[in-house]
This record gives sequence, C-alpha cells and structure tokens, in this order.
Amino acid sequence: MFITLDSLTSLRIIRSLRSSGQERRLSNRCDITLPDPSPTKRWRRRLIAEALDQAGLGGAVTDAPIDVLVTSKETRIRAEGLRCAFRTGTYPPDSFVDLGDGLATACPELTFVELARVMEPAVHLMLGMELCGRFSRDGADPRDGAVCYDIEPITTVQRLRTFAEGARWIRGAERALETIDRIVENAWSPMEAVLATLAALPPYELGYDLWPLKLNPRKRLGEKLASLSDAQSRVPDLMFAGSNVGLNYDGEDHFGLGALVEAAVRADRNPGDAALAHELEEAIAHTRRRIVADKRRDRDLLALGLTIFSVTKEDLEEQGGLDHVMGQVIEAIEQAGARDLSAQRRLLESEALAHARQDLIWSLMPGSEAQKAHKRLKDRESRGETRDYVISFDTSDGQARVLSIEEV
Repeated sequence: MFITLDSLTSLRIIRSLRSSGQERRLSNRCDITLPDPSPTKRWRRRLIAEALDQAGLGGAVTDAPIDVLVTSKETRIRAEGLRCAFRTGTYPPDSFVDLGDGLATACPELTFVELARVMEPAVHLMLGMELCGRFSRDGADPRDGAVCYDIEPITTVQRLRTFAEGARWIRGAERALETIDRIVENAWSPMEAVLATLAALPPYELGYDLWPLKLNPRKRLGEKLASLSDAQSRVPDLMFAGSNVGLNYDGEDHFGLGALVEAAVRADRNPGDAALAHELEEAIAHTRRRIVADKRRDRDLLALGLTIFSVTKEDLEEQGGLDHVMGQVIEAIEQAGARDLSAQRRLLESEALAHARQDLIWSLMPGSEAQKAHKRLKDRESRGETRDYVISFDTSDGQARVLSIEEV
C-alpha cells in the first residue's frame, strides 16, 4: 500500500509523534506518493487505520474521516470514511514525511499552510505557536487530552514563512503568511499560547493588538542580585516588546492545592494514621514552598525593573476578566512611556467587542467550565436573547479605529 495523508490527519500524526518522543520520524522527508491499495484491490478506511496503528500512530486515528492527498483528479480515492483532495502544483522540496510501510504525510509546514483554510484565525495562530513551541497537544483529543511538555519545537517561524512563500499556489498560503507574521516562538504550554494569541491578534480578529511580544525570555539577575537570590535568572511567561511589562499565567493548580486537599481528606477520614499524617505535612510543605518560590520570583522581577501581572484561570473564565488585566497592562506600558496604546485602550471600551472576545476566549480554553460558559452563550444566541453586531474598523494608518458598531 502507498498513500499520502493530509490536513487534519497530518496534524494528528504530528502531535502523536511529538507526544510519544518520536518527532525524529518527521525528519524523513520525501515526495508525494501515488496511491496504491495493494495487495488489496480497493481502498477502505480500515486499511489505512490499521496501517497507522501498525506504524505506532494509533493515536492519530479518530472517528473523523481520514484525509488523503493525490496529485490528479484521475487518482482520487473514493471510499467511505476517507476525505480526498487533489492538487496539481509543484510542492517545495521535502514537503512530505515518509512514515514507512507505504505511509507518507504532509510535513509540519505544509500542514500549517493547508489548515489556514479550515481553522479560525485564533486557532490557527495557536497552532503555529504549538509547532514553534516546546509542547504538543494530544493527537486524538487536542482540547482536553494530555499535553506533552519540554520537547523541542518541530519548526520555526522562518521555516514556515519560507515554505508558505514557496507554495503561494496552495489555497490558504496567503492567509497562512498573515498568521505567521504574529506567531511567537518558544511557548512552553497551551495556556501561554492562548494568552499570546489573544494579545497578538489584531482587533478585527477580537485580539488586543499588543503585538509584538516575547514568550519566556530569560532575564539574568546579574552578579549582585543573584547573590541575594536562590536563582541566577528569571523567566516571565510573556513580555510585551519595547516595555518592561509582562504576564505570568498561574494555572488552576499552580500551588498544588488539589494534592493538599486530597491529603487532608484522607488524613481526616483515617485519624491516627501516621503515614497519612506525614503525607499531609508533606503536601502542606510543598504548597508553602511553591508560594515562597513565587514570592521570591516576584521580588527578583521587581528588582529587575519589570512589572509582571499574574493571570489566573478565573480571569479567563469570567466575563471581562482578561479585559481587566489587559487594561492594567496598557496602563502600565503607557505610564512607562514605552508605547502609545490609545487605540488599544479605546477598543476595551466597546461592550460589543468585549462580549465577542469573551466568547472567543471560552472557545479556546480547555476544561468543562469554559465549555459550559461557551455553551450557555450559544444557547442564549439560539433563543434570540443576545445581540449581534457588525463592527467596522479603519486600519489605513496601521491603527485599528472603530468606525461604527451596528446592531443587527
């Protein structure tokens, strides 16, 4: 059998390989292969699914159709559970990956370009930060599945741009180039990518337009300050370029409170159990160490002249919560005289934009609570209990100015 996989199936394969420590397999580049179902006589979805499973890529197989790619109309594959596309152009060199056993798939750069057509701009930008970052989402369940951390980026902004410029004939390439301009490299987690995406997106995509920015820049303390600290450097999650202002994301269990509560419950249910009492003491000590480490980090950052705002899960989940934080960011940047952000400040005054942006935030977040909030909003929309707006912008001078907001 010979088959070339494509689009969302390729993305699931890329994520599966990165999450399982097999990202080196993505370096086996090749050309597109002509489809051939041999030794069987016709294509079946099960045939490809079994081949992926044998190749150690069972995590890339979901209930969704399997995407395949061919080079002509005549070689199109028709089978239930397969989604076939054909293109007749000349691909840049090394556009495909040889997975072995007759399987090939689109490379990360081609996959990114192709998905510009089917992904919303915010989701596409987050994907770019994932591919250029040090984490990978789950291949089968990217929203709520396990995340793999501390891995090498699979591509770079420059490689994405070079590929897209060399493949402008592919539908989606021009849109991909627009996204590439705002990708920030070196994201360490999905939530960092979410924050960076919302900060970098232009206002007509419901972003805060605070680009450019940097993710996880290492700030050296210097000899004198390091001698007073327990670290040689500090790494804020996000810094706004040209300023001393940044963000740190404190996740849902940043201080290990979940483990502390569980240990406390076990100890309460088994009074007199010395092992459980010791476990509780260790959990309390761990939480205390995390809090102390955060306080020391904050002092070091302050001593470096940096203003770092903490962002919590609740800020993202509550209506207008992140708007409030970004308003403080804008105030701090302007007070330092770093940038004129009057246009961005005016955008925060629009109630219509605030509601639309919050819906976007909910749609990007993992977890049941965010999804419930997003569903509640959609339910209200279906009942006609919300209002829709058409917002017109003037971007002729590089600034985004709201011209009009009309209820429809």
